[in-house]
Amino acid sequence: MLKPVDFSKAKVIVELGSGDGCMTKKILAKMRKDAKLYAIELQSDFVKMLKAIDDKRLVVIQDTAERTHSLTPKADYIISGLPLTSLPKRVGENIIQSVLKTLKPNGSYIQFQYTLISYKKFKELFSDVKLSFTPLNFPPAFVYACTK
Repeated sequence: MLKPVDFSKAKVIVELGSGDGCMTKKILAKMRKDAKLYAIELQSDFVKMLKAIDDKRLVVIQDTAERTHSLTPKADYIISGLPLTSLPKRVGENIIQSVLKTLKPNGSYIQFQYTLISYKKFKELFSDVKLSFTPLNFPPAFVYACTK
């Protein structure tokens, strides 16, 4: 999922739905020393776990991903494992619109999903969409790398 990220250039990364911090820690391990990671998580139990991660580059925000554009600076990358197709349609649409408002020009949105349902929509909204498959994940999943 992190393969499309050029960590040598990324100064602002946003993670949507950071959960217990598993991916957050992997992102932090690869980030530059002068970069910032904004972890947006709604669930308070997960927010507590994220705040326990001792890294000054990490900014934990308890809020909905629908408001990303008003919570963070413009981002080089937005990484999401949110189950867009399982969310109410309007919520998913709001999240994608917020992603578009948050990304810098030529910024990338990396979305992990178990279906191809979003492919057509992403092709309409982003200038470039690359799709990869992760067969070793259980269940196997798709990774969308969408460039603004």
